[in-house]
Amino acid sequence: MQKEQKFVKLWQNVDTLKYHLYLSLLITSKDISFYNLLIDKLLGIKSQSQTNRNENKNVSQFQHDFKGSLFQVAPSTVRGFSVTIANADVTIHLKKITITCDQSPFCKVEFRSSFLQRFGYLGAVQKINQFLKENIISAFQIKISEIHLHCDVQGYTFSVLDFHRIKSRTRNNRYYNDESSSTDSFYQNGRKFQGFMRGGGDYLMRVYNKTKEIQKFPNKGFIQTLWKTNPNYSESQEVFRIEFQLRREKLKNMVINDEVLDGFEVILNNLNNIWGRCLDDFSLRDLDDKNTLEIMLGYKTNKDGSKLLLEPETIRKRFQRSEIHPLWDTIQTFNGHVKTDVIETFKKPFTTDFLYVHNAFKAFLSTTLSHYGDVLPSTICDAMNKVEEYTQSKHEKTVLQDVYSRRLDRFNRLEKLERDDEILYQQKHTFVNRVFDHIEQSYDHMYHLDVAYDSKDYFIKKFQKFLGEAV
Repeated sequence: MQKEQKFVKLWQNVDTLKYHLYLSLLITSKDISFYNLLIDKLLGIKSQSQTNRNENKNVSQFQHDFKGSLFQVAPSTVRGFSVTIANADVTIHLKKITITCDQSPFCKVEFRSSFLQRFGYLGAVQKINQFLKENIISAFQIKISEIHLHCDVQGYTFSVLDFHRIKSRTRNNRYYNDESSSTDSFYQNGRKFQGFMRGGGDYLMRVYNKTKEIQKFPNKGFIQTLWKTNPNYSESQEVFRIEFQLRREKLKNMVINDEVLDGFEVILNNLNNIWGRCLDDFSLRDLDDKNTLEIMLGYKTNKDGSKLLLEPETIRKRFQRSEIHPLWDTIQTFNGHVKTDVIETFKKPFTTDFLYVHNAFKAFLSTTLSHYGDVLPSTICDAMNKVEEYTQSKHEKTVLQDVYSRRLDRFNRLEKLERDDEILYQQKHTFVNRVFDHIEQSYDHMYHLDVAYDSKDYFIKKFQKFLGEAV
């Protein structure tokens, strides 16, 4: 462990930023006509570029001048767009606007890391948004598709053991030697450890040796100038980068103060809270080398030399008892701003499709079979009675009361986040009506309050028929 070392937080910023432009309600037909004419012009330059790209002609022939700002028109583009323009600061993908009710993006903007670092993410965003309004289209809506937050540190040399000191919810814990893996992995250069990755896809953490990366790719050395602005920077020590990647699929399921992290401004205004949430989700724990090595190997060695396998619960308790690593305390703020609000994860209620009822019922039978060893009607009755007893003792309410109240809570919460969802309101209205119409008779049938017949015998007969068993 390296507790006695001085941890230095060198530099922190947005390292990667990508966002999409969508049509605004303020856009006019004149704006669309001007935009589509621009696309036609750029497509003409793109066609020339495709024809002549192998003839070593001057690249200036394939540029477009936006009021003094020169952009290279690429001979190819990404899927879903028609033309790509780029300069030293950004890459912009564009396509024609054909219908005003189109809900897909017509433009994608990708910022260069060097541009974000030179101007700061706010300065870079303001500069590009101004360019877009003056040269591309006058009105648009922005949604961030991907953002990376990073922090460069000195004073702590990460090792492969730190991969196993991370407490996270990710379940993919496989090792690779290549950096292109989308699952948890660690990176090596020969036998020299370079870093690791936890998570994948829409939400992940990377930790890697930035000094070594710059030695391999000198064009990334611009960041060293920024490190030197920190008086505690040491040229003799290696720099490690801690980086979190979040894509829109993850962001739009995060909620802060009843607001979904789907809009452009709400994300940029809550980078401190997003950073804090990332540190919580990928928490470096202050475990000593012995405990960490045993977690890595999956067993401990007794004094007599025998090996004892570590149960998942044992490993969980080790993490539970551990404290947050001092390095995580050092980097807990984002550009000096502490976490002020908690970000929660939100998922929409399940669809009312019967497939979910089908799957849930089979899951209930499967779990009951595993626990009791059979699914006889009397066993099902016993399981339901125990569920009722447990719910009463823990929540002080019946099972049906608990189910109905939870569903209503989710509807009410979703209303705040999806205010314009008409289908949602219809579903809630229908659900509430069904609750008041049927709750009494449902309760009577399930909990034997119907005096007209012995509902326990009735249930057993119905269930035996369902199973196809003889009475």
